[in-house]
Amino acid sequence: MRKITLSMKGRLKIALVINLSILIIELFGYYISDSLALLSDAGHVTTDILALGTAIIAINLSAKEFHERATFGHHRAEVLAAIFNSLMLFGVCGYIFFRAYQRIVEPVDVKTTEMLIVAVIGLIGNSSAAYILHGHSDINIRGAYLHLLYDALSSIGVVLGALLIMMTGFFILDSVLSILIAILVLSSSIKLLREGITIIMQWTPEGLNVKDIVDRLKELDEVKDVHDVHLWTLCSSIYSFSAHIVVEEQRLIKTEKIKADIRDILHEEYNIRHSTLEIECVECGDDMIQTVCHV
Repeated sequence: MRKITLSMKGRLKIALVINLSILIIELFGYYISDSLALLSDAGHVTTDILALGTAIIAINLSAKEFHERATFGHHRAEVLAAIFNSLMLFGVCGYIFFRAYQRIVEPVDVKTTEMLIVAVIGLIGNSSAAYILHGHSDINIRGAYLHLLYDALSSIGVVLGALLIMMTGFFILDSVLSILIAILVLSSSIKLLREGITIIMQWTPEGLNVKDIVDRLKELDEVKDVHDVHLWTLCSSIYSFSAHIVVEEQRLIKTEKIKADIRDILHEEYNIRHSTLEIECVECGDDMIQTVCHV
């Protein structure tokens, strides 16, 4: 079981508190300034909150002990949460698109000073949260960091938009900016939904190719064939692999070495940490030696 340090959870929680504060401030800013761009950015901040929350859930679940009714643990809970969150964000984006269309047809005056102040606060908060998570090697932390980085860029866009509206008086820019930010949120939501479906359907993880892995394993002198291959994702950072490995009968005495060699290849070259291997011999027919190795 992966040992989790307190600093990882601590950084995530600090970033989560910062983003919750930004969300409240931007929603209030939308209320007082009537800036749809701030509402769109609040939707983007919501994706950050969901990413941070999912990362914290993943850490908590990975630390829980397995039991007889949950032999795979509780990792898939984060996937269900991700799918639910992505669908919720579709609704948020739909509302923003509708409101932006209404304002393009009938422009509304925006209080640019309030909009600018709130946008600057959001930029400072997003940049601070991104800095807290910067440079961490954990995949969940990196994913949350990228969300925060994109949101910081979005906040820069809102700040620049507020300045342009103040200089030009073109309030329609607020609606245009809100649409652009909503598109960013929608693209993130689609990616989140696709990743969740990929895991639930037990499809091959993105970036890994079954044929490439099989060909790589066949390069081992002891391996004659590889079949009945299955490669899937247990959760966002745990890949699982199972296969029948065919060797010559005289090679059976090297079963442990074959297992170790395959385990090293899967772990070091493909980041596959869990594997179930069934060793068969060419001359044995239906007789086989079944072994299970946990990487």
